[in-house]
Amino acid sequence: MGKLVERSEAARRLIDIAVSSICLVLFSLVLVFIALATKVGTRGSVLFKQKRVGLGETPFTIYKFRSMPEPCEVFLDEGRAIQKEVSRVGRFLRGPGLDELPQLLNVLKGDMSLVGPRPLIPEELYCQEELYYLVRNRCRVRPGMTGLWQITNREKGAVPPFLREMLACDAFYIENRSIWLDLRILFVTVLYVAGCLVKNMSPSRNSKGHVTLVPSKEVARMPEPQSYTEARSSKIV
Repeated sequence: MGKLVERSEAARRLIDIAVSSICLVLFSLVLVFIALATKVGTRGSVLFKQKRVGLGETPFTIYKFRSMPEPCEVFLDEGRAIQKEVSRVGRFLRGPGLDELPQLLNVLKGDMSLVGPRPLIPEELYCQEELYYLVRNRCRVRPGMTGLWQITNREKGAVPPFLREMLACDAFYIENRSIWLDLRILFVTVLYVAGCLVKNMSPSRNSKGHVTLVPSKEVARMPEPQSYTEARSSKIV
C-alpha cells in the first residue's frame, strides 16, 4: 500500500511538472499581455506575493497578478471593502481566475500542485484552535491551484464562517484523493474558466447605455458526494 501511494504521488508530481511547464510555454504571450495590462491598470508591482501555508505546514510565497492597488491590506471578514479596491483589470482577471496563472511557477517549484486544498494564509488557517486537527490534516498534501472546495464553493472563500465547511471538504478530498478525481476537478475548472471568459467578453449595456464587460458571477458546480455532505454538517470528519 505504501509503495502504491508513493507511485501515485510520483505520478502526480510528474503531471504537475509537465502540465505547468507546457502551460507556461503555451500561455507565455497571454502572461506577458496580462502583466502589461496589470502594470498599466493597477498601481504597484505586477506580481502580488504573499505567505501561505503548504505541505507539512511549511510556509511558502504564492504568486498572483496584482488585482488591487499597492499598498493594500487584506482582511478576512471585510470582503466588501476589499472589492471596492479591486481595479478594473483586476475584476476582469478575478472572474475566471486569470490572476492566479503565476501560480504555475509555484507548481513547477513544488510549493503547490495543480489540484489540492486552497492555499491559506496563516491567519486564516490558525484562526480557530478547535479546528487544529483538521488544519494539520489538510497540510498532509500540497495546496492546489484548483480543488474540490474551489469549484464547488468559489464565492465563499475561507473566511471564518465557512472555515469548518471548507476543512470538511478538504478532509473528504484527501481521503478520496486519486489522479482520476484530480482529472475530473481539472475538467470542471477548465469549463468554468472558459464560461467566465465567454461571459466577460460578451458586451452588455449599463444603465447609461454604455457597452461594458460583465464579470461572471456563476460558479462551476460538481455534484457533492453524499459522504461529504454528511461530513460538512457534522462536528467531526
